[in-house]
Amino acid sequence: MEFFPAPWNLNGKGYIFLYKFDKDFIKKNANVPAYLENKFAGGLGSVMLVDYASSNAGPYGELLFIPGKFNHQGKKLNTISKIYVSTMKSVVNGKKNWGIKKEQADFKFKAIHKNKERIRISVAGTTAADITLSSFGPSFPITTRFLPFPLVQEQNGKYYYTRFFGNGKGRLAKIDTIKINGDLFPDISGIKPIAVIKAEPFAITFPIARVSRHDR
Repeated sequence: MEFFPAPWNLNGKGYIFLYKFDKDFIKKNANVPAYLENKFAGGLGSVMLVDYASSNAGPYGELLFIPGKFNHQGKKLNTISKIYVSTMKSVVNGKKNWGIKKEQADFKFKAIHKNKERIRISVAGTTAADITLSSFGPSFPITTRFLPFPLVQEQNGKYYYTRFFGNGKGRLAKIDTIKINGDLFPDISGIKPIAVIKAEPFAITFPIARVSRHDR
């Protein structure tokens, strides 16, 4: 598999779901890695559902879950605890560049009309998520400057620290229907989001991760 080193520049469209998850939900549903267990510190969590039209490794779909902040070595950091992407290139390079343990899934993005879309994600033929969303209202600028998600990921005895950044245009959106297979992805279907934003277009950069060993 060809290696595409960081930094990556990605462009596309997608949805950002913002949540305030409670500790019990995170403990039972969020696939928290062992090194962050019992270190949940609250804050904003997020689900991101993205259709990348271009990236260093080509176009791909992505669904990810960020539980919120965790206490880690004196800092409050986020982690991506579950993530699916549509290409093996993204799986392999996500692990190599940032320690992000991506899994492959099939993505289907279907426009129902201009402001309504249905997205289905399946893993080995089993539906993981089936979500219909509508967007509305005027567009506004969006940037990670005001809503950062500094990441820590762990892989093979190393911590990977990454601060991605991006900007674009957004509109408010709402969930019309949502079905989640809790065996394959954290089941957010019963939780009301603080906000849902449709980002279109947007650009995001994933820089080179800072890597340190566990014993540091």
